[in-house]
Amino acid sequence: MTVLKLCGTTSARDARLAHAADFCGILVGVEWSERSLSLREAAEVAGASGVKNVILLCNPSAAFAEEVSRTLRPHALQLHCHETPALVSELKNSLPCEIWKTVHLPSLDGQATPEEYAAAGADALLVDSVDLSEGFERLGGTGHVGDWTAVTALKEKIDIPIFLAGGINPDNVADAVRLVQPHGIDLCSGVEARRGERDQQKVESLIRRFRRAAAKITHMPTP
Repeated sequence: MTVLKLCGTTSARDARLAHAADFCGILVGVEWSERSLSLREAAEVAGASGVKNVILLCNPSAAFAEEVSRTLRPHALQLHCHETPALVSELKNSLPCEIWKTVHLPSLDGQATPEEYAAAGADALLVDSVDLSEGFERLGGTGHVGDWTAVTALKEKIDIPIFLAGGINPDNVADAVRLVQPHGIDLCSGVEARRGERDQQKVESLIRRFRRAAAKITHMPTP
């Protein structure tokens, strides 16, 4: 069954809007993002979500990742930036939560391959887009639609769950589910009224269309 993650959650109010999703994504210590929270703020948001929480980190040290895991007890840590397969392996072997890794298209300089992250023990991969228009790498929350064809091809190579991210919104979520058939859909800006604040009507519309499309995939006959 296709699952849904709403990321970039910044408040208890927005966390409650994610109650019909499967995962609530929360950024911690991501200096370049307006959606990033402190550990104390993240604890309040995580407590309000009512679903599995995924904490997104950007280039954390192993010590900070361990502190976040110990403090927030998430379902997963999502390593979102230039983290190495070695760090994925280290955290996978030392922490009780799942370790997810974002891979970006187009690929970042020096980014390891999806196969290398999978071999290192990543529990899931999230394929997201990159925005360079502001003079730096804005990784995620860009509103830019990702390369769905590349994600479809990646599914054939990698035997771990793959989430599709990048520019997904109420208008295209059904097509994303139907055409790519990923393990999960991950989005942020597509249901916001403004950066860091969710729009209730957009959330409700997206979840309704997502569930309808996912149900059709679930009930498709096996070839």
